[in-house]
Amino acid sequence: MKLNPANWLTLSVFAILLSLTVGAIPSSAMAVSATLSTPENLLRQMASMTPDDCSPPGPSGSTVDARQSEDLLFRTVEDLVIDRLNGASPAQTSDADARARSALLDVERLSSEINKSWPVEERFHFEVLALHPAILVRMSYRDQASLFLSGSFYLDKNAAVDPGTKWREVSFADLGSRVSGIDLFPLHRGPSGRPRFLARVWRSGCAGSIGEAYYGYEWTADAGQLSTLIIKIEGAEGLDDAASKHVGKLSTSGKTIQLPYCFFSAIDTWDNPTLCAADSFDLSGDDPRFIGRTYNAPDWVVVNNAIQHAQARDYLALRGYCVSDAVARKLVREIPPYLFADVAETLKASSTREKVVLEEGAAYFNLVKRRGEWRLESFKIVNER
Repeated sequence: MKLNPANWLTLSVFAILLSLTVGAIPSSAMAVSATLSTPENLLRQMASMTPDDCSPPGPSGSTVDARQSEDLLFRTVEDLVIDRLNGASPAQTSDADARARSALLDVERLSSEINKSWPVEERFHFEVLALHPAILVRMSYRDQASLFLSGSFYLDKNAAVDPGTKWREVSFADLGSRVSGIDLFPLHRGPSGRPRFLARVWRSGCAGSIGEAYYGYEWTADAGQLSTLIIKIEGAEGLDDAASKHVGKLSTSGKTIQLPYCFFSAIDTWDNPTLCAADSFDLSGDDPRFIGRTYNAPDWVVVNNAIQHAQARDYLALRGYCVSDAVARKLVREIPPYLFADVAETLKASSTREKVVLEEGAAYFNLVKRRGEWRLESFKIVNER
């Protein structure tokens, strides 16, 4: 359909008015950003807050949005580091660490003074990991942490006007923004020498269990502003970490690494993961390779996986944990949608036979070991206790 000139004029005027109206409505983030654009101003604004989200509010009754302010502080510090790295001219490998640290030390000193009434660990702190040609920074403030990777690269090698090599932020996949704690580990680079690192991440609230995860990344200047996720493991820690039977040992140096973790399952008795594992990876090549997984209780893994696949009505997956089609089909028919293991125990009959009892006898699973692998031989589920 064609429009006459009058209609075009009407639409053009409407578009201009709409753009002016939208531009005239500042978001709260834009308003905060405009007035509190420096780390010092942000630190002073947040000084009236409690040192963490779980403390009772103080008498000042601060109305500061803690999360928005923390996110803005981290972003502002990131900009400060980038500015310091580029300076009058972009930093070279030899002085990049020093420039980044100088910017971060300035913020740390400010926080030490402004937040002197807070516990030391809740003030602004940082760690710098040199991954040349990149700089990795971990920052923490109050009960939140943030990760920031900066690399030296061309923004667009095919641009009509050569933008030159400058320090710029590199993005992450999956890590997310709300993180309680981060540990950093450099990883073996492989034949191509691409920078690699591992972030061990915790996520927690004011009560309950803690999320624990590993994220491994690789970056090359040719990739520009994007990093590659090469390892991802998401697990958990319970209210009593000692109640979980860990397996393996954290090892991040060398060509072979091992990452231990626990995870919630269908056979947990409380807010503590019953099952734990350790995953191993070979980093000797340019493509990291998963080697294998070790469990703390392979027999209980069979019970957990059988329950989960049966509840999902996934017969094909379930069949791999049962001695026969009949057992798998029966479990799919009889498994309740929820099965809580208030009590879980193993009754050994021999080295190749045992019974796993859940809910004080409300459900039991008979296992048999064949060719070194545990399989579900029979089961009984009592619908009413």
